Amino acid sequence: MSDDSPIFTLHSGLLREAPGSESATLRALSATGLQGAITVADMGCGPGASALVLAQALPEARITAVDLHQPYLNALLRRADAAGLGTHIEASRVDMADAGFAPASLDLIWCEGALYFIGIEEGLRLWRPLLRPGGFVAFSDAVWLSPDRPDAARAVWDEYAEMTDIAGVSEKIADAGFRLETHFVLPPEDWQAYLGPLGARAALLRPEADGVLRQVVDGALEEAALFDTHGESYGYAFFVVTPA
Repeated sequence: MSDDSPIFTLHSGLLREAPGSESATLRALSATGLQGAITVADMGCGPGASALVLAQALPEARITAVDLHQPYLNALLRRADAAGLGTHIEASRVDMADAGFAPASLDLIWCEGALYFIGIEEGLRLWRPLLRPGGFVAFSDAVWLSPDRPDAARAVWDEYAEMTDIAGVSEKIADAGFRLETHFVLPPEDWQAYLGPLGARAALLRPEADGVLRQVVDGALEEAALFDTHGESYGYAFFVVTPA
């Protein structure tokens, strides 16, 4: 996807690229028990919401933020400098499926809302060799929360063919050779932290949007409205795993 894609036009300036919050990031981090001078990779970091929280919570850590979209990395570095965290975060424009980390070089791999790009099982298999003994992967992903899956929700989520429920994610984790340490579902306010700004951005762009951008903007508005009506049937969940 090129840097001038309509998707990136819509998401330009947003602080988050998926549902989440500082409290959710800290809760998942706490479940790992990691601290001190550890090495962290934030895969698919976007504009850096989680990387900044991790840098504040782990002042001795070395954090590499990985993304293919350079404007996201630029925004992250600006925000890190403004927060006095610029020396704690390095940005790397590489594919998170082949990020160039040496085997057994990472204590923690972080991935909020981006693992679906390569698939949960495939991503965990790719990342397992990169972990040191005692290392963890923490990721969030969209899941079905109810067997009642309204047609409107299915229509929007059809593009994520591998979307499953928490039991299905747990099975993928085990098949990839990992043990699930903990999981939790993000609360509705974590969705609003993402959908609120996204919907406002879409509404701002729509009057002048045409062609593909109009389709992208309308899709974002549909996504925001869908959660208001059918948010009880799906959500985002955080999973903290370690090699079995």
